[in-house]
Amino acid sequence: MRVAVLARVWGSRMGGPNGMAIAAGLLTETLEALGHDVRRAADPGVFEADLTITTVAAHWRRHAKRAQELGATSRLCYWHHAGGLPQGFDAILAAPPAIAPEAGWSRHVVLPPSSWAAEEGGERVGQEIVVAGAGPAKGGHIALQVARAMPNTRWLVLRSRSSEHDRAGWRSLPSAHVADDIIEPATLLGRARLILSPTRFEVHPLLLVEAAVRGIPIVCSDLPSTREAAGPSAFYVPMNAPAEAWAVAVHQALSCSPPKRRLPPYRDVVASALEQIVSPVRAAA
Repeated sequence: MRVAVLARVWGSRMGGPNGMAIAAGLLTETLEALGHDVRRAADPGVFEADLTITTVAAHWRRHAKRAQELGATSRLCYWHHAGGLPQGFDAILAAPPAIAPEAGWSRHVVLPPSSWAAEEGGERVGQEIVVAGAGPAKGGHIALQVARAMPNTRWLVLRSRSSEHDRAGWRSLPSAHVADDIIEPATLLGRARLILSPTRFEVHPLLLVEAAVRGIPIVCSDLPSTREAAGPSAFYVPMNAPAEAWAVAVHQALSCSPPKRRLPPYRDVVASALEQIVSPVRAAA
């Protein structure tokens, strides 16, 4: 089958500008391993592929309207990964387990993002607390308050979507390092003693999945998506909790050894989702 995968940026096992870029790279490689003819694209063109999977939220409405004009809606799949769910336009929705089916989509299949780090696993050997992002969306301001109360702890801060103002507070801490360059996921996790993620909103926090697979303790916001991603590997804190509560959870998590999360092979996950996507199209044909 010919499959076009649309993404704004691409990552690989060596890293990427964000988690979804890495996930898009693994999805493409997995589809190729399953024997499909896969093309990486920035635009669907005239939807010449048998299936077009897009991760590009900003262009979704335009792509969906064009698919309707060409009678290609049944071959268009939106892979949801961040923000609110857009209008479906009767296309196919692929989403993490925490996203419930909604009206406006022809079908809903479960397809969580994953990465090579989650596939390969590893051991908990790091000495730094990794902060999932310096910006407000990732709760970087909450994590910074915790870090200031723990000056003898080493911190590794991912930039994520953040401004220089967001990062300035971290740069003023002698014990903190802001990762200005892309870090290979396996290297990042190898440095992690704990993951701190006071995220304000998340559809599928891939870093938590990668940490849970290695048994790295996690302290994160109490959301349906974080619970689905981290399972018993995390200490969950209400989003509106004060920084003191987050600090208490960090101290508790540092002294524990959570169980490693077991995931099914991603190849099987992708194959199952793909069969649910294409079977109705085959039946109609």
